[in-house]
Amino acid sequence: MKVGHIQTLKVNRISDYGLYLIDDEEQEVLLPNRYVSLENKVGDEIEVFVYHDSEDRLVATTDRPLITEGKAACLKVVDKNIHGAFLDWGLAGKDLFLPNRNQQGGVIAGQKTVVYMYVDDRTGRCVATNKIKPFIYNDDPLTVKVGDEVSVLVAFATPIGYRVVINNRHWGMIYKNQLFRPIHVGDVCRGWVRKI
Repeated sequence: MKVGHIQTLKVNRISDYGLYLIDDEEQEVLLPNRYVSLENKVGDEIEVFVYHDSEDRLVATTDRPLITEGKAACLKVVDKNIHGAFLDWGLAGKDLFLPNRNQQGGVIAGQKTVVYMYVDDRTGRCVATNKIKPFIYNDDPLTVKVGDEVSVLVAFATPIGYRVVINNRHWGMIYKNQLFRPIHVGDVCRGWVRKI
């Protein structure tokens, strides 16, 4: 069972609290009643996102988060405390934690910040960081070539243009003279690889 991922799991049993879903290794996770349909039965396959709830229990949801493990996104900061910030990642009743150690330059409640999500090795929980440079590589085998249409997340502004994350894997640059419309940090748009 992969925490932080959207995956298809099978209904193993039905309880008063919801459906218990099972993966290929027979690990179970609860899909609470608020996500269950009356048509669901044992043996059905359901596509869910798996994460830890506010009481540190593994839980599934049919809601789609705005970010999953190994991806970058621009999320709104909804709250802060002495330990870090909490981001709206599109799941009701649970915010994504951005610890102080993972913040670069601090964040402000009510504003958006570009983050990368990973699963913490010690706790097994989904965690955000806005220190995204170590997670995006260009020394991997490149998965794009000149002329490819790509997904572009605008990460930050520079004096010569915008540093962007391409397909959640590679760093790229959009130079000011290659902009044909206004863009802002956090925008997700289509682009084409002009040069490598």
